[in-house]
Amino acid sequence: MMMDLLSFFKRSTRNQTPEQPTPDHTADKMKLDRNELFVTLDDNIGFIQQTLHDPFDLVIRRLEIPLADGTSVPGAVIFMDGLADRALIHEFVIEPLLDTKPKTALLEELSNSVLLASNVKIVNEYTKLIASLLYSSTIVLIDGQEQAIVIASEGWEHRQVTEPRFEPALRGPQDAFNEVLCINTALMRRKIKDPNLVLRSLKIGSRSKTDIAVLYLQDVANPKTVEEVLRRLKKIETDAILDAGELEDGLTDNPYSPFPAMAFTERVDRSAAAIYEGRILILMDGTPFAIIAPVTLVYLMFTPEDYYTNYYSATFIRWIRVLALHMALLLPSIYIAVTTFHQEMVPTELMIAIAANRTNIPYPSLIEALIMEISLELLREASLRLPTTMGQTIGIVGALVIGQAAVQASLVGPVLTIIVSFTAIGSFAIPSYNTSVAIRLLRFPIMILAATLGIFGIVFGASVILIHLLKLKSFGVPYLAPFMPDKLNQIDDSLLFRKPSFSLKHQLKYLRSKQKPRPRS
Repeated sequence: MMMDLLSFFKRSTRNQTPEQPTPDHTADKMKLDRNELFVTLDDNIGFIQQTLHDPFDLVIRRLEIPLADGTSVPGAVIFMDGLADRALIHEFVIEPLLDTKPKTALLEELSNSVLLASNVKIVNEYTKLIASLLYSSTIVLIDGQEQAIVIASEGWEHRQVTEPRFEPALRGPQDAFNEVLCINTALMRRKIKDPNLVLRSLKIGSRSKTDIAVLYLQDVANPKTVEEVLRRLKKIETDAILDAGELEDGLTDNPYSPFPAMAFTERVDRSAAAIYEGRILILMDGTPFAIIAPVTLVYLMFTPEDYYTNYYSATFIRWIRVLALHMALLLPSIYIAVTTFHQEMVPTELMIAIAANRTNIPYPSLIEALIMEISLELLREASLRLPTTMGQTIGIVGALVIGQAAVQASLVGPVLTIIVSFTAIGSFAIPSYNTSVAIRLLRFPIMILAATLGIFGIVFGASVILIHLLKLKSFGVPYLAPFMPDKLNQIDDSLLFRKPSFSLKHQLKYLRSKQKPRPRS
């Protein structure tokens, strides 16, 4: 028995296959650690497919590139379908590679003498190679070369330049930004043909790698303000950023203030005027809105159309906007204070009419006003979320039906319905949407103060808002800067008056720009 087991063990040992040596990938691993490309074409293609998880929109066109001596060398043209322009790649990359027959397959010769594209560069790092591919560039790989050619070949679908939708104007230019950063910077170049226009590029978002462009005039903008804007942008840490509004919290001086510290615009002319004044413009790829900084409350109440019309008309319109701002903020609170505490402040006949209309209303003035204001906000939000035609219909019909039904059901009085209507009109007349939202938000605490303290509550609430505005700054510039000049002659373009164009200055003193103010025309 022991002899049989011993012979079986010897036979099994002789029949075992000798162990194969493990392949040594140390050199390849060292290359990846150093972020270098492989030598062979197949290794480079395989690594790109593995890095991108072999997506279906990755196009790999293998070629046999003919040389002048009759031989050929394997190569590949790689791009992302939908991001790159197929016609451009075929005409300026593939056809020259197959028809030119260069002497050698060196990348320098191919990029200088064969490829007809305008923006061509050579890279030797995988991170740059993958990033270029995802940014719509085309990659040319050659077998035996530890480098790659990157060719700019943007060809994605995008919205054309159209007229402003959210900042319409009867006069003036009618071009607006779209979602493509290079188109937006080109629109700014058309408006500002000055070699001192600086475009600083950044990327924000560890995953989205969103392109950001900071524009300013080198000889006009305050260097400290420019440095502070760049510092705050670089400090933003996030995985992805999809809209310029997401930058606001990271850029503002006081993120807890309801008032905006920056202006958002889709108009190219307003952006160019801001740069001429010494402000800084921030453009972001993927959004049609630009950020203007620093700003003041007065600046947020201006529109580009103010400078395209007669200064008498512009001054009158500004008075209307100031009235609209006060109406949107204080009108419901004044109604509550008067009907609750200060009936003697209105004529007797009017007070009797108001009291008669409120005879069957079971709620105090505050609850009555809150019902109407909350209903108005609900209608406003619902109309924004519906398609354009349907949203307008719901907004108008809903306001008429609900308002009339509320009056007939004795839930609210007709006088309050008129007041709330004027309040809504006043908020619509404020040019800046973010400022309008801040006024709508502050309206509610002032209404509560008016219901508890009467007119003294309104004065107290308005004083708190004014003190907050006095302390507020936008990149070091006081928020009420035009109202707090060191000298009276620093007031150039105020909230209530617009000077003639020949006396207006491009650069504003409170922005501390480097260049002395000069007339606009």
